Amino acid sequence: MIEKNRRAVYILPNLFTTANIVAGFYSILAAHNGNFTVSAWAVIFAVLFDNLDGKVARLTHTESEFGVEYDSLSDLISFGVAPAFLVYAFVLRDFGRLGIIASFLFLLTGALRLARFNIQTSHRDSFMGLPIPGGAAVVASLVLIFIKYGLDSHRFDVLFLITVYVLAFLMISTLKYRSLKSKSTNQRISIRTFAFIILLLSLLVFKPYIFIPACAILYMLSGPCEYMYKILIRIKGGVRYERKKNNNI
Repeated sequence: MIEKNRRAVYILPNLFTTANIVAGFYSILAAHNGNFTVSAWAVIFAVLFDNLDGKVARLTHTESEFGVEYDSLSDLISFGVAPAFLVYAFVLRDFGRLGIIASFLFLLTGALRLARFNIQTSHRDSFMGLPIPGGAAVVASLVLIFIKYGLDSHRFDVLFLITVYVLAFLMISTLKYRSLKSKSTNQRISIRTFAFIILLLSLLVFKPYIFIPACAILYMLSGPCEYMYKILIRIKGGVRYERKKNNNI
C-alpha cells in the first residue's frame, strides 16, 4: 500500500511537466493563428510550470531519471520550438531566409544547451550558458511589450533579429548564470529577504507587462555583467600587485 502511494506521488511533478508541454504546443497553435499575445503568455506559463515540476519533485522526493528526460523533451518543445516559431511568425519572416536561419539557430542552440546540461552530472549553483527557459522568456517578453504598447514590430525587426542571435550565442556560451532552482524551499531566509520576495511577486502580478520582461532581460544580462565584473576585479588586483611590487623595489 505504501509503495502504491509512493508511485502515485510521482504523478505530481510529471503533471507539471505535461502542463509545460501543453503550454508550449498551445503557444505554437496560437502563433500559427496570429494570436501572438496568447502565444507569448503560453511560453511564460511554460516557464512557470518548468520551475514548479522540479520544486515539487524535490519536495516530495520523487526525482527520477524518467522525470529528467521527460522534462528535457518538454523544454525543447516549449522553450525551443515554440519561441522560435513565435518570433518568426511575429516579425522574423520579414527577413525571408535570414529570418528562418535565425529562428532555426535559436532552436538548435537551445537543443545543444539542453544536451550539455544533461551530461553535467555534478550539482552546481550556476549554469554554463543561458538556460533555455531564460532565452524563451526574453523572446516572449519582447513580443508582449510590443503588443501591449502598440509598437510597430516591423520598424524594429532588426532588434528582434539581433536579439535572437545574441540569445543563441549566450545559450552555448561558457558564461555562468546563477541557478534559480538550487535554492531549497526549506532554507531559512531573513525577514527582509522574505518581504522582498513577496514584493517582487506582487509587482509581477500587478504590472506583468513591465516586471516580467524586466526580470527576463535582467537575468539574460546577469551572465555577461558578472563576467565583466570578475574581469574588472582581476585587473584591479593585478594593478595593485604591480604597484606593491614596484614600491618594494
